[in-house]
Order: sequence, then structure tokens, then C-alpha cells
Amino acid sequence: MARYSVPLTGWANISVDVETDETDPDKIARLAEEQASPSLCHQCADGGNNWLEIGDEWTPGETPPEVYKESD
Repeated sequence: MARYSVPLTGWANISVDVETDETDPDKIARLAEEQASPSLCHQCADGGNNWLEIGDEWTPGETPPEVYKESD
């Protein structure tokens, strides 16, 4: 029986907390993009016959970007 490896593309989300005095949502979103460093547990990253990569390029989903102020 033949064995095949099939790359499948999905979509993931992360939320990055940013501390800054900046008030411009575009600049805050850029800071979040620079600080984004998601990771996967060992089981998710290499689950035997399955393999999952989340990539390293993140962009805000909205224009203007959604920015939520949590505290001062």
C-alpha cells in the first residue's frame, strides 16, 4: 500500500499583549506583529504521523486593526 504526505492549510489566531505609550492602532498592531512568538506543545508539533507548523508571519485581521486597551 502506498503512503502519502499531504500538506493541509488551516488558519490560526493569537492575541499579543503590548505595553506602549503609543496610541495609534496601526503602530500598536505593528508592535504586536514584532512581538508575536506563538508555540505548540510537543504533541501538537510532532504527533507521530502528523506534523503541524503555525508559521511566523502574523497580520492584524482588520483595517484599521482591532486594538483593545486593557490598562494604563
